[in-house]
Amino acid sequence: MKIGSFMPIQSIWRTIIEQLREEFPDHTWLEGLTSDSSEIGSLDLIIAGRIPADVFKAATNLKALFQPFTGINHLPSQLMLERNIQVYNVHSNAFDVAEKALALTLAFYGRVIEYHNDLKNEIWHGFWVNRGAEDNWDTLYGRNCSILGTGAIGQELAGLLKAFHCTVYGWRRTKDAKKPAHFDSIVPTLQEAIDFAEIIFIALPATKETENLISKEMLMNMKGKFLVNVGRGSIVNEEGLYEALKNGVLKGAAIDTWYTYPATGVVGAPSRYPIHKLSNVVLSPHVGGSTNRASAKSIEDTVANIRSYLRTGRGIWQADLSKMY
Repeated sequence: MKIGSFMPIQSIWRTIIEQLREEFPDHTWLEGLTSDSSEIGSLDLIIAGRIPADVFKAATNLKALFQPFTGINHLPSQLMLERNIQVYNVHSNAFDVAEKALALTLAFYGRVIEYHNDLKNEIWHGFWVNRGAEDNWDTLYGRNCSILGTGAIGQELAGLLKAFHCTVYGWRRTKDAKKPAHFDSIVPTLQEAIDFAEIIFIALPATKETENLISKEMLMNMKGKFLVNVGRGSIVNEEGLYEALKNGVLKGAAIDTWYTYPATGVVGAPSRYPIHKLSNVVLSPHVGGSTNRASAKSIEDTVANIRSYLRTGRGIWQADLSKMY
């Protein structure tokens, strides 16, 4: 087979391709490919991050794609389904994303950012300056939490929340599956998941079914609740989120996945509404899974997928293009 890597040639992938070439010498290994490479049409397998859809149109011999991350909503799924192209992804950063969701929540309830910014300006809080209960922070201990999405991220998050003695409810679109570890209950409806909990975590992928899943109407009825989104921005109605936060319906929100991203450079508002200027929001620039550990593990797992495919004809972790996750 002819295998093409679109990963940066001046990176660890150069060493990895060399190792794979020695391990599987019967295959042709090409590296440093770009969207303009003439070899695309003859490739059987592609190793890549985000590449233009035109690459897949041109790759008429393609059998499988290997990518070192989870999300597949950027792929031309219909084309790939029609051509029976398999997609192998990895879930190596699940714990890291779960940790980030928890950290953002602790930052809000613990008033970490507020206390930090005030003390930088030499403003104190608490009993040391004879302040009362208005300066207290809140613990997560024993709170009711719901996790929308009980996949790899949701399961890791449920385990972390148990350290705080939280009651953890889960909601998923797949019915009648076994209850994962650390969940107290899997509830049958989305509304029940929201009603039962104070803190709502979103750990769902971006699909047609999850787009606008948390509607404006739903948000405007989430009085006193705290929303954490480490899934995708498209899952939560953008205008409704802004209105619910601005008007004090939601207690607050912690957001890592957004609605608008800089087209170029590093400057740009994360939403068409000034959500990022509200005081009851903890902001994160979509870096939930961006840790050194997760990056190394993602590469390791991608290589494991490639090795398994070349030895058995099947990778270990295969995405479902029909469900888009």
